[in-house]
Amino acid sequence: MRHEPTWRSLFFRDFAETACPSCKAEFCRVPKGGCNICGLPGGGICRDCSEWEKTEFAGLVHSGKSLYVYNDAMKTYLHQYKFLQDVVLSEVFSGEINEALCKVDAILVPIPMNTEKLKQRTFSQVDELLASAGLPFTHLLSKTAQVQGEKSRQERLESTKLFEWNGKPIPDKIILIDDLYATGTTMRHAAKEMKMAGAGEIKLFTLIRA
Repeated sequence: MRHEPTWRSLFFRDFAETACPSCKAEFCRVPKGGCNICGLPGGGICRDCSEWEKTEFAGLVHSGKSLYVYNDAMKTYLHQYKFLQDVVLSEVFSGEINEALCKVDAILVPIPMNTEKLKQRTFSQVDELLASAGLPFTHLLSKTAQVQGEKSRQERLESTKLFEWNGKPIPDKIILIDDLYATGTTMRHAAKEMKMAGAGEIKLFTLIRA
């Protein structure tokens, strides 16, 4: 969608809609009152997060939030954005992401990509989502050689170390940012590395909850 510049746009950071209303209506927001850790619809802590709290990753995550459910429209969007390298689609949810994170009292830390994957896709999808939303972020992690997207659910849950701290100063409050929350493995491995490096409160934020 094309937008003509206005006087207001010269002085204010308004996020113009880049998807038409009929397309945008196909995306489904995560209802309020979901899991306090991952945002899965339903009351209280979901079954998956309850199981995580019985492992070595217990207590690492203070809370979390996801914006959209992984319906057919979102699957199509994510495929075109990530795998067909349509980087302009990072702007589709810029207003919603900015609204959710612009006033948080914490440092935004994107989940990094594997080096080889970054070469294939040409851009980091999480970085571009935050940049399009006009939000500052800091990289504190580097990805190890393991690639989660090529593993089964069980293999993900059994993964060994996925991230390493890059040595930069660690703030007390961190929000880990990713595009998609599936099994929770990625986020908890990242949270564990940040906690070991000295982080205090760690929260999670994703665009999508599968």
